[in-house]
Amino acid sequence: MTLSIRLCISALVTEMSEDLALRGPRLGAGWQPSAEIDRDSLAAEIRDRRRRLDEAMRRHDLDGVVVASEANCVYLTGYQTTFWGNKSKPFAVVLAAGEQPRVVCHLGEVPSVERDAVDVSIEPYAGPVNVAATGVQLDYQLPAAAEVARVISSLGLRRIGFELSWHFLPGFTPGAFDQLRSDLGAAEICDASAAIWSLRRAKSEWEIAQMRVAVAVCEQAHRAFEEAAHPGLTERELNRLLIVCAFDAGAERVGYSGIVAGIDRAPLGGPTDRRWERDQLLMADICLQVNGYFADFNRILAGAPQRAAALRAYSELVEALEQARAVLRPGASVRTVADALTGGAAGPYARVGHGLGLEMPEPPSLSLDDDSVLIPGEVLCLEPNRHVAGVGWLVGEEEVVVTSDGFELLSPPFPATMPEVG
Repeated sequence: MTLSIRLCISALVTEMSEDLALRGPRLGAGWQPSAEIDRDSLAAEIRDRRRRLDEAMRRHDLDGVVVASEANCVYLTGYQTTFWGNKSKPFAVVLAAGEQPRVVCHLGEVPSVERDAVDVSIEPYAGPVNVAATGVQLDYQLPAAAEVARVISSLGLRRIGFELSWHFLPGFTPGAFDQLRSDLGAAEICDASAAIWSLRRAKSEWEIAQMRVAVAVCEQAHRAFEEAAHPGLTERELNRLLIVCAFDAGAERVGYSGIVAGIDRAPLGGPTDRRWERDQLLMADICLQVNGYFADFNRILAGAPQRAAALRAYSELVEALEQARAVLRPGASVRTVADALTGGAAGPYARVGHGLGLEMPEPPSLSLDDDSVLIPGEVLCLEPNRHVAGVGWLVGEEEVVVTSDGFELLSPPFPATMPEVG
């Protein structure tokens, strides 16, 4: 490239940068700033979690724990990154009682971890490696697993817990985990899922505060969507609108969104090109994340006054939520809450709600098959759902936290009367 071309490009880039700086970002009228995290309170929260993990490891006779799922890594380091969306480069944390946690990450992520993780040391790996047998050229899993094994050996850990059950999705492929087992030799690998979940199930006051922020963002997103949505838009257009409203309101990530025009199918699957007709109901559901924590609740909207059958079916959702709130308290069984939400009859989803926190969903699944009992600090999505002949699939949803003497609504109550929009 000649000097004159380089100078022209440089001048153009400078001009564009100055123009952007003058104009500023183009923000929607409803755009809200991001919620900030107090770093000192986060650090205190992380240290308390690790203290409790040390106690759990002693109870479960574990020398150490390795986590490689997003939620558990965030929970124990405070480090958040959008790079979990890149599936090729594992991120793991090795924790041993009395030791500073070791973060195993790709060397390119080291500066970010140094800046944002709470009190960790970093053990980077490089890559990728070429796996000749398969021809894979982007395998970062094997060097990451090898580094985890090296760290475990350097700490002299003999009985190590991994995320092997419950709903945790491991951060290593089966092949990489097989290599890790081989590298560890005589060390015993066991399941730490129960020990980890015993920490995460009851949310701290700090966590509840983050979830209140997420709920406020979700509420604002629904309000903005109701103001802008109207019959005639397709499900795809309505889905885009709902996501835009979520990000404008302050969401940092959308876990999923659900739009069903006509509610003649279950709210599972993606939006289509079908248009929302004025005489139809619309199901709008959004699950969004702020500061690592999820909010999740839906609305059923009408484009015009509805028939008596639809209004009656909607009121049954409202009644089911009222009945569930009446039995919500610590010590109540999950089955009891599920029974109130279903009226004793299992619905098409086989559950009527779930736990919520750093993940969506979390245990428990509100099911008639679950006899476990609720504890203070547990956050639940109450989600009655049913198919009503001639009306469609109806779902209502509220978020609650179990308290020492009952419950508290985190989300706004599901509207007692069906909102009419457009």
